[in-house]
Amino acid sequence: MAPRTRSVDPRKSDAILRAAIELFPQLGYDKTTMDDIAKQAGVTKQTVYSHYKSKDQLFTRMIDKLCQRGVSHAPIAGTKTRSFESLLLEIGLNLLTLITSKEGMAITRLVVAEAGRYPKLARLYYESGTQRIMQLLAEFLDGQNARGVIAVPNTESAAAYFFALLKGQYFLRMTLGVPPIPSEREKKAHVKEVVAIFLALYAGKTPMHTKSSL
Repeated sequence: MAPRTRSVDPRKSDAILRAAIELFPQLGYDKTTMDDIAKQAGVTKQTVYSHYKSKDQLFTRMIDKLCQRGVSHAPIAGTKTRSFESLLLEIGLNLLTLITSKEGMAITRLVVAEAGRYPKLARLYYESGTQRIMQLLAEFLDGQNARGVIAVPNTESAAAYFFALLKGQYFLRMTLGVPPIPSEREKKAHVKEVVAIFLALYAGKTPMHTKSSL
């Protein structure tokens, strides 16, 4: 007989992730304990470990969940009537909103502040954050390639360029806390400009061949 496995309660899992999003930036990665997470989430420490085997795994899952808020496949995969431009505008605005959100900025500042002492933290952030976002973008572009909407020879490079353009000056400014903070109107205008540049590069009859080392 196969061993019985404990079922995961999605409500408790979400509560643990919300606690992690709040406590990691507030206390710092090193000082945040699984006991702290459990108390904040209103669950037992045993419950936390039944969902996440280690603090590293919890941190990684937290970043991954935040990234998926920015690039959601649900409205994209089933939408064939919308234009590539409108989908790209939606993705761009969602991503910019995510990375410049209070939560996104708090996590970024945490990693920047502690990367020197904890290189592993920076690696986890990059792999489950930036790299994950570019992977999801590349998958979206692969789907558009398959539909014949675009003809991008290297979707991974294209995704990296799109994300770099999107971050632009706003991401660095907000990470450093340098005013003025862009308004929602300015963010939308920035995304529109980024999409226009991207379309000029990749949505023409002879798309530009690019190779990125990012």
